[in-house]
Amino acid sequence: MDEAMRPDGPTEVAVVEQPSDPVRADDRTAPPLIVGIGASAGGLVAYQAFFAAMPADSGMAFVLVQHLDPDHDSALADILGEATTMPVTKAVDGTVPKANTVTVIPPNAILKIENGILQIAKPVSATARRSSVDTFLVSLAQDQGENAVGIILAGYGSDGTIGIAAIKEAGGITFSEAAFDHHAKLGMPQSAADGGFVDNVLPVEAMPAALLEHIAYRGKVASPGGVPAPENPALEAQLVTICAVLHSRLGRDFGQYKNSTMLRRVRRRMQVLRIDEPSEYVEQLRQLPDEPQLLFREILIGVTRFFRDPDLFEALADSVIAELVTKGDPSLPVRVWVAGCATGEEAYSLAILFKEACLYLDSPRQVVIFATDVDDRAIAFARSGLYPDIIEADISRERLDHHFVKEGQRYRVAKHIRDLCVFSTHDLVKDPPFSKLDLVTCRNLLIYFETQLQQRVVAMFHYGLKAGGKLWLGPSETIANGTRLFKAADKRSRIYDRIDTTPVLLLPPARARAMTPDTRAIASPVSELDAEANRILAHYAPAYMIVDSQNEILRFSGSLTRYLEPMSGGASLNLSRLLHPDLRAPARTLLKRAADDGSRVQEQVPFRLDGRAELVNIIVEPMGDGSAGPRHVLLAFQDVVQSAPGRTPGPGASADDVPHGELLAAREKLQVVTEELETANEELQSSNEEFQSVNEELHSTVEELETSKEELQSINEELHTVNAELNNRADSLVRSNSDLANLFDSTSVATLFLDNDFRIRRFTPAVADVFNVQEGDEGRLITDFASRISGDALVADARVVLRDLTSIEREVDSDDGKSTFLLRIRPYRSLNNVIDGVSITLVDISERKHLDKARAHLAAIVESSEDAIISHDLDGLVTSWNHGAEKIYGYTSSEIIGQPMATLLAEAQLDEWPAYLARLRNGETLTNFDISRTTKDDRSIHLSLTISPICDDKGRIVGASAVARNIADRKAAEERAAMLMSELDHRVKNILAVVLSVVSQTLRIGSVPDPIRMDIEGRIMAIARAHNLVADQGGVASSLRELFRTELEPFVQNSNITLTGPDVSLTSNASLIVALAVHELTTNATKYGALSVAEGVLAIDWTAAADDSGSRLSIVWQEHGGPVVAAPARRGFGTKLIELSLVRGLGAKVERTFAPEGVRCQITLPLSPEVGSLLPRPGDET
Repeated sequence: MDEAMRPDGPTEVAVVEQPSDPVRADDRTAPPLIVGIGASAGGLVAYQAFFAAMPADSGMAFVLVQHLDPDHDSALADILGEATTMPVTKAVDGTVPKANTVTVIPPNAILKIENGILQIAKPVSATARRSSVDTFLVSLAQDQGENAVGIILAGYGSDGTIGIAAIKEAGGITFSEAAFDHHAKLGMPQSAADGGFVDNVLPVEAMPAALLEHIAYRGKVASPGGVPAPENPALEAQLVTICAVLHSRLGRDFGQYKNSTMLRRVRRRMQVLRIDEPSEYVEQLRQLPDEPQLLFREILIGVTRFFRDPDLFEALADSVIAELVTKGDPSLPVRVWVAGCATGEEAYSLAILFKEACLYLDSPRQVVIFATDVDDRAIAFARSGLYPDIIEADISRERLDHHFVKEGQRYRVAKHIRDLCVFSTHDLVKDPPFSKLDLVTCRNLLIYFETQLQQRVVAMFHYGLKAGGKLWLGPSETIANGTRLFKAADKRSRIYDRIDTTPVLLLPPARARAMTPDTRAIASPVSELDAEANRILAHYAPAYMIVDSQNEILRFSGSLTRYLEPMSGGASLNLSRLLHPDLRAPARTLLKRAADDGSRVQEQVPFRLDGRAELVNIIVEPMGDGSAGPRHVLLAFQDVVQSAPGRTPGPGASADDVPHGELLAAREKLQVVTEELETANEELQSSNEEFQSVNEELHSTVEELETSKEELQSINEELHTVNAELNNRADSLVRSNSDLANLFDSTSVATLFLDNDFRIRRFTPAVADVFNVQEGDEGRLITDFASRISGDALVADARVVLRDLTSIEREVDSDDGKSTFLLRIRPYRSLNNVIDGVSITLVDISERKHLDKARAHLAAIVESSEDAIISHDLDGLVTSWNHGAEKIYGYTSSEIIGQPMATLLAEAQLDEWPAYLARLRNGETLTNFDISRTTKDDRSIHLSLTISPICDDKGRIVGASAVARNIADRKAAEERAAMLMSELDHRVKNILAVVLSVVSQTLRIGSVPDPIRMDIEGRIMAIARAHNLVADQGGVASSLRELFRTELEPFVQNSNITLTGPDVSLTSNASLIVALAVHELTTNATKYGALSVAEGVLAIDWTAAADDSGSRLSIVWQEHGGPVVAAPARRGFGTKLIELSLVRGLGAKVERTFAPEGVRCQITLPLSPEVGSLLPRPGDET
């Protein structure tokens, strides 16, 4: 058919910018998958479990976004470095995520990715920091597309939900952490899963295996360059079947959605299910009951937020909303339709703008916003009006405070905003539009439709808008130039004015996807020879057209001009509006018969053309077998040749010609009736349109009823809640009564409740020990019962309490005087603060009174003591001070309490006190040590001091007590004793000198040999030195080390003598005996042993040890380097002296060995009080 013969269709075309695929097809190598992992509190354990199960050579790059403290450095990278062998680093600006690496966000940072490079910025607010996971995942989706993976692990709040939706929208794969019950974990994982954006809800340990399977699947379906193949002819061929399954299962027609959109969504479902072949997926779509719904949700993924594109919203508020609320009929509401509202953010944003525009108007117009979407789950979410706190990033604090109500970590839309919006499920493909609209918004939806559907939707918007109405599209959408329906009012903001033309509501065509095979078959190319043959045969073949199940003309062929006569009004391809009026009714009848029978039908139909009668044979035959959806129909027109006009029957004509004339008259009459029917049909069509408007109003009313129903349900839920609370209160009351009964039964405090007439209301069992009451006496007067309390002032006190509304507390004694009670009487107040009697408690304080008396007695003892008894805390501050301390030190208690104990020390003694406090804190008791202290008048006094730790009832040391006794008299006695000891020592020394002189003169006169004389004199001198040593150390004891040093000092040269052993104190008697033994050993060593030559060495070792028989002291005398030693032939006097004095005098055991290298003598003696004792500090000396 010539181009001029084509009927004019709608010229409205939505020209859209195709959403670009972030994955660059010209990349020849496959970049690594970039896995964005978001978490908050509790995420560390999940991270460790994840990387413990992830191989180090997975080929993926991991970027971790964790909510971190902005004021402290994070050790997250170091901790995760112990859980994996992959390099773990903190992100810096310009970092490129590489395969088999882990990058961690630094504290107080916002992380994004652009062109594969990480970018770091400081958060502008705390809200931006709380949505850091969303920020990174959204940028990851935009930058990587299908190469992105989003994982949400444990965390509080809803951060990550928007980012996960963006990754799913871009074709990536998403995961959420599962709890033990295989449902998403509470918090961030559940928020993402509830939005329908998560492909896999798995335990953390199972996620690495799923990711590796995903990589393996991508490797199988990828192009040779490693990049996922953008096109799949086999999958494209299956789209017809897929759309048919969705239509049959869900009643939703996606036949006119764009191929690219459908392919991407179907391919993503195949990716999630790990399916390679499209035919296999079609089988899964048919067999799995949930898969059509999942694919439906996949196709409808929409990323939206409040005030998306704020500049465009501001332009709409200034140029459109302000005009709508101030102009027009005040009695009529402003009607707005938000088509494709998703989860309601855009509808509520418009409601906020309208509410703000009406805020300062005296008589604002009512506003009704119809928000529709094909996704019933999104509509249910929008109706609830409850959004996570991440909306803080999109809405100012002022708007949040005015238009939202905070509920925990979420925001609910305020009632005055919710009342403006009416939400409803609506399918733009098949459902009629709303009418009498002032504004229609359809943002970022038309980009997913084919051109024909775009035209029909835009025509639908034109039909629903009133004259002067506005259309608002998304930033990626525009209206073609030269359109007859809309003109640009603000092209940059995508705001269009409705052109006042006759509205045409195009009925939904047959599903375009279902007709695609037939159309392709018809439009398939033929060879040049066949084309020429078809051109010649076209002159002889009947004209025909192909129509769909909605009687929309799909194709013309041949000369159809004579059979067409379009109706006035809007242009349309509908058969009923194009056919000749005489042919419309017969054609509709034949089409119906062919559709019912499924076979070819035909009929000869007369019609008038240019005033003459014509006859045409209309042939109708269905096309195809109907397996791919509704069948198309071929409608052919075959002219019928009639006899020459003007001939009338002659005289010889038969009688059959007369009925023929009657038949022609009947046909003409039928034609008149047909025209009248056509007129009636047009009127019915007009009525139908009006009914559609009424239906739309009814639809709105139903929505309002649904809203009312929701409110009633909400009220019902509140009633259920109130009922549950009442049940809880009843249960709580039962528990309280049980607790009160148990408290009464278990308490040892006598408690009595009386009413205003002093009748018993209730009492505890302990009351029976004071009053002669028993169970069942409730309601009787308390004065009817005898009591153990002396006197009868109880009722009088109760009357005073009721009169003055004050409490009385006093001690009362029992009749026998053995017990004392603390009596408390208080007003009994009901929960309504009404005085309804008195409560009486009687606490037996007899034991406390005894303790108070004992404490007072002890205090009297302390106060009367002549010793200073002082207590202080662990910081050394005085807490108590008795009279004895005042007499000794001169300070009064008011002067010294609260002052440090160092006040009592002289300057030279200040270093002592910290050491004492340290020992006290360790629980050590300091007993009977003599010290000097300073009095108030700076006198130095001598004291014997004992300091003991003070412990509380839990055994903790809380302070110390110091008892100081004045020992001035004892010190004077000790000084006198020391003077007498000095005098005695002087006399002993004089006697020893006289003895030494007498012995020496006698030995000289007696011609005694010099060696013998020298031995005798040496022994007397040894006794003298031992005496001097004992005298120097107080006359009671001496040091074993000093004894050895004194005796051996004349023979020391070049470290030839070594003394090794602990400090041992010997008594005076043991000192003299041991000194003689040491002298004899030293004498022999200087004559015959090691000390007789310069090379000789003498080592003396002594040790103290304990065994079953007690402590023992062992002394070893060992000589080396002297002359060769031989055993003596006889025992000399010195040997006998050593053995006899030690064995008999001290009970020692002496062993002498004469080895060639040197003499060895071991003396073992008991370390008894008669011999000596071991001093606390050991030491060695050379």
